[in-house]
Amino acid sequence: MPAQKGAKNQDLIAGRIAYGSDGADTWAIRAATTEASSTAATPFFRPYPEKTIQTELYAAASLAASSQATSAVLSLVGIKKATVFIDHGRAATAAFGTQGTEYRVEASQQAANNDTWRPLASVVAGSAAALLVSHTAIAAADTIITVTSGTSIPTRGDKVMAITGTVEWMQVLSVSGTASFTVEDAVRYAHAAAGSIYSQAEQFALVLGTEAITRLRVRINNNASGTTQAIYSRIACITES
Repeated sequence: MPAQKGAKNQDLIAGRIAYGSDGADTWAIRAATTEASSTAATPFFRPYPEKTIQTELYAAASLAASSQATSAVLSLVGIKKATVFIDHGRAATAAFGTQGTEYRVEASQQAANNDTWRPLASVVAGSAAALLVSHTAIAAADTIITVTSGTSIPTRGDKVMAITGTVEWMQVLSVSGTASFTVEDAVRYAHAAAGSIYSQAEQFALVLGTEAITRLRVRINNNASGTTQAIYSRIACITES
């Protein structure tokens, strides 16, 4: 039996055992390997936060100029923190007008209904004109992109997006004249010859405290200025409980 009952916010000294009680019975709490291995003799005790990679809230897809879209809704019941990952890319070279695409993270205090969504955080993508190049076939795990046509070529440090086949974001490491460029990490997917790569791609990560929030979604506002262009978006989330 424990020496004290009902004490709160106590730090355990190494080697000591914590006890749990339902008011009638008291039992020792030890760390099980996993929740599945928890038993009456060894109740589950999670000594560290549990992180969960959620299903993508908005799978990579194109969005037309002067359009809006909304991600899937994520329940935040029991979730303490959430990191929202936003990938943005261009599908046209022309510049935007007043500003680029806005990604607005919205939160709700209710489990349903749409009149309770409130803005929680937002980011606005760039509005400058983008470069477009065509390339030879790219195999999965390649790092060198050979350019076949284009009025210019991305520069070192640029974030770019390939849209042929599976959409993929890449970071330019170095450039060899106008013939090719090398990306920092090997590409994940194969991309067919004569595919397109756009510059002006961007990626954002927003770390949010969500204990007092019931639901979360992301609104993609590609109608934020007088002149807009087609884009690609992808939105993902990791939660911590």
